[in-house]
Amino acid sequence: MEKLIKTGRELRYARRALFAFACWFSMPASAAMVYSNTFQGTVGSEWSNTSVASAPHPDYVVDPRLFLGEFGNETVSLSLNGLPTHGFTTVSFELYLIRSWDGNDTDVVNGDPLGPDLWSLGVAGGPTLLSASFSNGNPAGQSYSPSPGALSCNTGYNAAYPAGTYNPMTGASECYSLGYTFTDPIVTDESMDSVYNFSFMFAHNASDLMLNFSATGLQGLNDESWGLDNVQVAVAPVPVPAAVWLFGSGLIGLLGFAKRRRVVKP
Repeated sequence: MEKLIKTGRELRYARRALFAFACWFSMPASAAMVYSNTFQGTVGSEWSNTSVASAPHPDYVVDPRLFLGEFGNETVSLSLNGLPTHGFTTVSFELYLIRSWDGNDTDVVNGDPLGPDLWSLGVAGGPTLLSASFSNGNPAGQSYSPSPGALSCNTGYNAAYPAGTYNPMTGASECYSLGYTFTDPIVTDESMDSVYNFSFMFAHNASDLMLNFSATGLQGLNDESWGLDNVQVAVAPVPVPAAVWLFGSGLIGLLGFAKRRRVVKP
């Protein structure tokens, strides 16, 4: 156990350092970081919901992996005021999807639709940056994929789907790493969670910004929930050069590869 905790702590620090470096390197020289939160301390009033949870995996017993959550069918907003003059904004974060997300499944069980289970991010008064379904194992698949040929975090999922539908956990950087389990009439205490790394850049020049993170179609928190970690917001007068963004995305991809090698389904 001591070895597991030590390894988990080292990988956790490496994960955060690499994620932060990728976000920093991906910004032009004139970019300014205006917000950053790892949720290891006090969560301020900039968040509409300040709940904080700890991942239950044994790796995080001594050094907790805290995050903003758990949340269900609701919108959680981040409001920032007094931003410096800028023309573009970048938001980067980790999305935790916890327990039995059912993706595209629309079956009804005991009068309760399983899905679709949707997660979205939007800018108040501006664009929707992401709106997609996610699955933590339901064979109905999900609509999210970073690219048509992207692989699932768990290579055990290899079903053939029609265009626009992808394997569960496609594009996730971590599988089964948070320590959450789910029990249904068939399986008891099945490991079930995933982590996605996201970064979005959008045109924005107002001094105030509200980001709305939300989910719909979920069952109760003991069945399906979500959370956020390592949230960063930066502003810049010009767009980020494409080549630099690719480099930053590549670093995050390498981090995800390392996680896939470390974390496997028990």
